[in-house]
Amino acid sequence: MDPFLVLLHSVSTGLSDDELTELKFLCRARVGKRKLESVRCGLDLFAVLLEQNELDAERPELLRELLASLRRHDLLRRLDAFEAGAAGRAPPEERDLRAAFDIVCDNVGRDWRRLARHLHVTDTKIDAIEEKYPRNLTEQIYLRGSVPSEAQSMGSSADSAPRGFP
Repeated sequence: MDPFLVLLHSVSTGLSDDELTELKFLCRARVGKRKLESVRCGLDLFAVLLEQNELDAERPELLRELLASLRRHDLLRRLDAFEAGAAGRAPPEERDLRAAFDIVCDNVGRDWRRLARHLHVTDTKIDAIEEKYPRNLTEQIYLRGSVPSEAQSMGSSADSAPRGFP
């Protein structure tokens, strides 16, 4: 069972109706009005955030912000425990690669397109990323799902740079 989903379920069961209403309000800029209206519990909200790539196990910052705004220190401790456990589960090599990738993402800025082309990501995929995340440079830089699929299609030449990107 996915530990992050277990965490989200645990957080959801700890939320009151008033807290859910506050979370929905805080997520208005990230989630459309129609989807927010269909949210009936914390799991519904988390499912929408996961679907829109606003939240995932590697990037739980949004969850941390939301729980901090509710002043739910008990739920924040659960998130801390999850993160401590997740850091311990990743092999050292993977942690190093992730740290290196995060440094690149923090520093590449608007030049991410040049890096993507160097990694043999097609212009079509680059355009699709820009279209999907027009105002979110961070998501554009993460190239969600593009680099691994390109690396696999490159075959053995992928063993140089793209391997290990999240």
